[in-house]
Amino acid sequence: MLNLRTIGVIALGCLTIDVVGHNGHGQKKRQLPPRNYDAHNVPGFSRKQNDTIPALNPQLTNTIPNNGGPTLYYNASGPVPPYDELSPVPKPFTPYTSVSALEEYFYDEIVGIISNQSIFNTSCLKCIAATEVMHLAAITQPVSTITDLLIRLCNLTGFSIYAATCESEFSGVGGLGPYWAQLFAKMSIATGDMQAWCSYQWDVCDAPPVIEINESLYFSPKPESANVVPEPSGEIINVLHLSDWHLDPRYDIGSEADCSQYLCCRPYSTNTKYDTGVNNATVPASRFGYLYCDAPADLALSSFSTMSQFFNKSDISFAIFTGDIVSHDDDDQLSRAYIEYEETVTYQTFKAEMGGIPIYPTLGNHDSLPEAYNTPNNIDGTASSGQNNILSWNYDLLSSMWQHDGWINSTEQTYASNHYGAYAHTTKQGLKIISINTDFWYTANIFNLFNLTNPDQSGIFSYLSSELAASEATGQRVWIIGHVLSGYDGTNALPNPSALFYSIVARFSPATIAGVFFGHTHEDQLQIFYDYNLSSLGSSNTTTKLRNTTDVDYTKPLTVGYIGPSITPLTGNNAGYQVYQVDAKTFSIVGTQTYFANVSESLTWSTPEWQFEYDSRSTYDVNGSWPSTAPLNATFYDNLTKAMLQDQTLVEIYNLLETKSSVVTKNCTSKACGEQKVCYIRSGSSALGLACPSKDGPF
Repeated sequence: MLNLRTIGVIALGCLTIDVVGHNGHGQKKRQLPPRNYDAHNVPGFSRKQNDTIPALNPQLTNTIPNNGGPTLYYNASGPVPPYDELSPVPKPFTPYTSVSALEEYFYDEIVGIISNQSIFNTSCLKCIAATEVMHLAAITQPVSTITDLLIRLCNLTGFSIYAATCESEFSGVGGLGPYWAQLFAKMSIATGDMQAWCSYQWDVCDAPPVIEINESLYFSPKPESANVVPEPSGEIINVLHLSDWHLDPRYDIGSEADCSQYLCCRPYSTNTKYDTGVNNATVPASRFGYLYCDAPADLALSSFSTMSQFFNKSDISFAIFTGDIVSHDDDDQLSRAYIEYEETVTYQTFKAEMGGIPIYPTLGNHDSLPEAYNTPNNIDGTASSGQNNILSWNYDLLSSMWQHDGWINSTEQTYASNHYGAYAHTTKQGLKIISINTDFWYTANIFNLFNLTNPDQSGIFSYLSSELAASEATGQRVWIIGHVLSGYDGTNALPNPSALFYSIVARFSPATIAGVFFGHTHEDQLQIFYDYNLSSLGSSNTTTKLRNTTDVDYTKPLTVGYIGPSITPLTGNNAGYQVYQVDAKTFSIVGTQTYFANVSESLTWSTPEWQFEYDSRSTYDVNGSWPSTAPLNATFYDNLTKAMLQDQTLVEIYNLLETKSSVVTKNCTSKACGEQKVCYIRSGSSALGLACPSKDGPF
């Protein structure tokens, strides 16, 4: 459409007409052809003769007879209708007054989009168009209508759900309909939200491109002093890292442990290949756990009860827990009561087992209801407090337990209660631990998929930056703990918020950030954060510089992300945890030991058997060249990646240790697989991980 303020000129021979511009009265203006005569200078013409010239006779009716026809008029006189006479308009048939009629309209529109192969000739186009229709429905219709539409479309198309039926997913125990209605109402095609939804939720569109980061909105430029790591003290403290507890109070002893479903060891678990189930299981579920099941009570408790075989628990200064408490039930099996039960008994257990040793936790994606869903406090368009957040009950519960157990103080509890469980706490050793809710970059949190180009809708990263800046100003060292990793293979975090996180880590490393700690994958993994190339800020002469966060200088490693092994064996791993030796001044990791329980042998146990698995320094310092007192920092692990590219045996060791030495570990014997592993380890953001070769590894 042409802009009405723009003059568009159409040339027709010697005639040009202004087809767009308007004069002050709203009438179209015409540019007349050039005239080579002046009408006022025509021979015989004089203004004084107007009344006597027939052509200028002011009579308002026709002077030429109409042969009995009607009188015709000039100057809109007589019965001629005035300029502003209104005309009849069609009788409206909208808005529809029937809610059911509107539901049918939106349903038919989406069905039409799905079935139209000429206009919507790709799955991506269909998905984006259908999502736009759902957006219009969500901003005009009751939530019940949106829920009904979702159920009908689910039954029509058979799209994937985590529930027994579409009804139970969206309106029953699962109850996702009202949440999806909120998302659809907030989405905008202008910020790429529909494309993102169709990419991350349905995998039918390419993901929108990662944005460049305006770092000036979050922190000041990096001073040279931020590149200087404080000198180590030589004094060591021990820290326990637990992750992905996933206690399963519904674990059914003797049920099918080698099932065809995602989660086994339940009374309904079956193996469809062998037609087996609870009464004739191919592998009966040991009360001590199995590879494809969440952690039963005895396995979970044994992780604590056997620690004395390897170290004195009283030597642990503090522990970190990088999230995920609740079992991997389907949406229609989870309730607020179940989440509250799991969270309560878990933290009671942690306190009972660790006594006066503080544990600093973070929220996992399974520590909410619905699973992975967390909404920004301002989702309703107002800067409301956290107590108006639909999940405030959960933040209140968790932060209150953490305060009750003496792990955080009342000020930190209040902040966590109002800000998604996030807090910053200084340990008695002087280390600041900043816990952030990483669901705000998790791909499965649907509320990250509106206003997509804003990488910090929740304010979590602004909070993180301000806490880091405060610590930098006083020379305090910091650990960041979260659940969902920011990079590695790139599939878990959204590109935009993880790009911002990468910039924050690069800005405050290595002087302030001593380590970053995650969980989530149930595997023992590493990811390295590197500095940027100078070219990453581009050549713009404007005062606002935008960072291309994929322009990384791999010769400058800054800090390490430690992805902790899980207590749950689920997805074919063993159970495991780690203990760190940490410098008491710099809080850099000096050593790491991993312990595991080989649950493939659990049917032979009389009690769970835990073993020492490996020591990071002795395993990965293959040439013994790393100084014995030097920390296992980013340079150490960058050297590991270089060695892995030259030594396939080292790749296979890392690959096995990822799964905590599981008997079902997939092979990684090819050079291509090794290159993929190295690429993942070197990827601290989603965009970097997604750029790695994706079809060469064991995953």
